[in-house]
Amino acid sequence: MQEYLYSQKPFIIAETAYTFEGSKKYLLQQTLKLSDKVNAIKYHILINTDEYMVYTHPLYKQVQNWLLSKKDWGEILIEAKNKNLDIIVLVDDTEAIKFCNDNSKLIDAIEVHAACVNDLEILNRAIEFANKYDKVFILGISGFEIQELQDIAEYLKKKKLRNILLMYGFQNYPTKINEINLSKMSVLEDILNCKVGYADHTDYSDVNKEVLIYTAFALGANIQEIHYVLEEGVERIDYSTGIGLSRLENIKETLENIYYAIGNSDFRLNEGEKQYLNFRKVPVYSSDFNKGKIFERESVVFKRVETPLRQHRFRGIESNYGKIIKHDVMKDTEICSSDFKD
Repeated sequence: MQEYLYSQKPFIIAETAYTFEGSKKYLLQQTLKLSDKVNAIKYHILINTDEYMVYTHPLYKQVQNWLLSKKDWGEILIEAKNKNLDIIVLVDDTEAIKFCNDNSKLIDAIEVHAACVNDLEILNRAIEFANKYDKVFILGISGFEIQELQDIAEYLKKKKLRNILLMYGFQNYPTKINEINLSKMSVLEDILNCKVGYADHTDYSDVNKEVLIYTAFALGANIQEIHYVLEEGVERIDYSTGIGLSRLENIKETLENIYYAIGNSDFRLNEGEKQYLNFRKVPVYSSDFNKGKIFERESVVFKRVETPLRQHRFRGIESNYGKIIKHDVMKDTEICSSDFKD
């Protein structure tokens, strides 16, 4: 994953969130079904609910039912790694970070949710994990004023983190298109001097969903997080933004095409552009000329030929005016510098 922090190649993260609702079987299916078109899978790991929320919270009992054992999580991570997927773990408590330390070889990135940034115990331990094992550190950055984001970015840099990814995007069950404001991503990347990715949270049925993802990519967010479910529209927690595997694969394929279409700032001609030069008119002799003729403006006209012998630069032919033609030439023959005496 680290190399994608320093390139514009598309990197797709399949975000499982809590769609598994505590079912190891469902989560394993999500993992095993993924193809090599998807780069990474993201898991939310919570071990101790009491550290995450107060017991009077209306979701407390429900969340308790979503927990998996460390043994189950270990088996799931092994299956994901066997699929050659990069593994991202969003940690919801310090016990989850301990689990990451015990399974560091299986994990490629650790993430702290925007809701947990104020919890320095979690934030610092996650940073320590990333530094100790040279992993990518990911932080959700939506819901913050710019000054607070600058303070957070400065805090991370003081911790000497090497690979930081800030994820832009928030869930409003689902997020409304007029609240996304994709233009902020590139501005934040410049101000914070950190890579910014895009976390999509639009409704699975929104006709603009793919367009927003492609637009975010074109604006520089090559790392994209997309919610993923086994069946679209089947009601379960976090299902409203989740899409199926076929759409996920199609998105990755389209992003790769966009990546190649955007290209880079290398101004050397590629093969396609060189072939296009065949359509350009080239300088040819306006008449038959004998050896010894002085070449002048009237000696040349411009016409298309089937396959040009060389590339003719703009006004390049003018450097030959006044030179002597060293052999007989025929009308409509392409003019070459080797036709003239030095």
